[in-house]
Amino acid sequence: MHFRRFATFVFILALTAACAPSASKPSADEVEKAEQAVYDYFVGGAEGKVVIMLETSAIFPQDTPDEVREYLESELPEAPQEAVESYIERNTQPGKLSSDMQLDADFILVPAEEIYQITSQPDWDTLLTQTYEGAHGYTVFSRVGFNDTLDQAVVYVGNVAAPLMGAGYYYLMEKKNGQWIITEQVMVWIS
Repeated sequence: MHFRRFATFVFILALTAACAPSASKPSADEVEKAEQAVYDYFVGGAEGKVVIMLETSAIFPQDTPDEVREYLESELPEAPQEAVESYIERNTQPGKLSSDMQLDADFILVPAEEIYQITSQPDWDTLLTQTYEGAHGYTVFSRVGFNDTLDQAVVYVGNVAAPLMGAGYYYLMEKKNGQWIITEQVMVWIS
């Protein structure tokens, strides 16, 4: 009799554990909001017009996802594995940023083709400033890779101010006291 009660108790306990909700992943809206906060870290409060490339930077064409993973793990050793995997997953293909992003900046999203047309001209920095009044170069963002709790992030940011005056970095960021901060960075290119 006791064995039957014990077996029933164990069965109910196992069934309850199997049906219990597991830790949930953040919703798409939560990820989008966190991503905009990361972008805002880099352009928020900027003076003048901020030109941001509409298309996000994908994994560099010459690199495979495995090469990017290895590079990030080597150069950003404190990056959590889930943020690295999220970064790779979200950047396999380029995406498009949303014009309704909540950034503390007067920004405009410009298609890559238009930026390439402008930057192929001599003195393109002057042309860019004339075309987008007050602009001082342009910024390129990747999609942001997050850990499951949305408090650590991996992102690529490229800034080009003028011919032979730009750089691109991978950043590991952490949210502390409600604010994003850079905890590690590695330069990918410079001109």
